Amino acid sequence: MSLPEKVCVTAVVDNYLDVFEPSTSLVERAVPGKLKGHLLAGHGLAYLVDISQGESTFCLLMDTGNAFETLKHNMEVMGRTPAEVDALFLSHGHPDHYGGLLGFLEWRGTPLPIYCHPDVFWPKYLMTPRGKVGPWKLEREKIEDIGAQLTCATDAQQLREGVFLTGEIPRRTDFEGPMPGAKIIKDGQDMDDPLVDEQALVVNLGEKGLVIISGCSHPGIVNTIQYAQEITGNSRIYAVIGGLHLAQVGEEVLTQTINGIKDCGAQLALTGHCTGFRPHIRMSQELGSTFAISCVGSTATLAA
Repeated sequence: MSLPEKVCVTAVVDNYLDVFEPSTSLVERAVPGKLKGHLLAGHGLAYLVDISQGESTFCLLMDTGNAFETLKHNMEVMGRTPAEVDALFLSHGHPDHYGGLLGFLEWRGTPLPIYCHPDVFWPKYLMTPRGKVGPWKLEREKIEDIGAQLTCATDAQQLREGVFLTGEIPRRTDFEGPMPGAKIIKDGQDMDDPLVDEQALVVNLGEKGLVIISGCSHPGIVNTIQYAQEITGNSRIYAVIGGLHLAQVGEEVLTQTINGIKDCGAQLALTGHCTGFRPHIRMSQELGSTFAISCVGSTATLAA
């Protein structure tokens, strides 16, 4: 099988919804009057990723948002069904990415391959200035009982020709650090969570470059870009999509991150969810027409 010819990434759940945000040559915005109802914004992330290869299309649901109700509502408004989904990928073990999973599997009603890192099933929590938030735990037995066919791996995987999951992403830059206050409970022991469970989805469109889709970019989006180039052998970057988790970082880290996105040569930086209001303003100013904010119902279409 040859490399993918096209990938369409549709935001089903995201923190943002703006019906006045204009479409671009690469991003088509939802038009409310043409949908079956009103879309809902909600904390979390879920993408439908449709990958075209020849006459076949592989549909991957990446994450499920914070709540099933939002995921189901928006899929129905957009005319999408759970039966379309060929596989599901959990980017990491935080509830704003797996919160809708149990409901989605029940809604689907038939078994579904699910790819994730084994650490997504450990309890996790956050220590914040306002106190402890959590813990949360994704119950492996519960999702297996209703149809989850799990593949848990720490290394990079190729799901089909040109479609990769990164596995654990090496931390190599000197400015992308751990998430403050993130904790994990392993074998009854509370410890800092290095978030090694976060991995990204990478689609190789050959000469056009890589489409990199990240849930929260806890390992750092520049680390993620560099590792995607390494595992695919393709140095070209077409698009960087997803949450970048930059709201808590200082100006110097933000500057270096934006420079890293500029330097990779991406034609599109489509970011939302946890990226943050202040970082989005900076990115809009400094990336120009390359930047677009991810809104619920938006679809990025990237063709080889």
